[in-house]
Amino acid sequence: MKPKVLKKGDTVGLVTPSTYVSSPDEIATAVRTAEYFGLRVKMGANVRKRAGYLGGSIAERAADVNAMFADPEVKAVFAIRGGYGSAQILPALDYELIGRNPKIFQGYSDITAMHLAIHQKTGLVTFH
Repeated sequence: MKPKVLKKGDTVGLVTPSTYVSSPDEIATAVRTAEYFGLRVKMGANVRKRAGYLGGSIAERAADVNAMFADPEVKAVFAIRGGYGSAQILPALDYELIGRNPKIFQGYSDITAMHLAIHQKTGLVTFH
C-alpha cells in the first residue's frame, strides 16, 4: 500500500517517537525545512516532553503517532529524531488506524523498528 504524494500546502505532522530533542534549534530546523518545501506543520502534542533521554512516556509518544495518523488534515508523519525508544512504542501503536489512514511515514536510525512494524502489520510503504 503506497501513501499519496505530498503537494505544496499539505500538512505534515512532526513527532518524537523516541529520543528527546533537547535543542529548540533542531525543532525549528525541522519546521523550516518542511516550510521551505511549501508544507504546513503540525507539531505532536508531546514533542517537547521529556522522560529521561526519551521524548515523553511510551503512552505520550505513541499517542502523538496515532493522533497524526487519525488527523485527516495531516498528510505525512515525520519523526524528528531516531533513537532506541522507538521500539518501546510498537505495542501501543494502533495499526488498524494506521492501515485505514495510509500516509507518508518518514524517519531514520532506530525508527527502522517502526518502519518494519508498520509495514508488516499494514502493508504501508514507509520512507527511511
